Amino acid sequence: FRGKVERVDAKAKTIVVNGEKVDGWMSAMTMSYQVDKADVLGKLKPGDQITAKVHDGDFKMLYDVQVVPPRK
Repeated sequence: FRGKVERVDAKAKTIVVNGEKVDGWMSAMTMSYQVDKADVLGKLKPGDQITAKVHDGDFKMLYDVQVVPPRK
């Protein structure tokens, strides 16, 4: 999963991500997600490009969230 962070809500422990299309899983869309590790919330800011792992059928949680350089 790849996308751009639109908002970080540390109180609700969620991030809003404008996610790219994931073939066979979901279309490109902006959604609110929980993250598997709360400490990642302090490392993210709006505009960050991220990668994360997703599990089939789990549309609410992102796992192993990492900030990555933007694609060129």
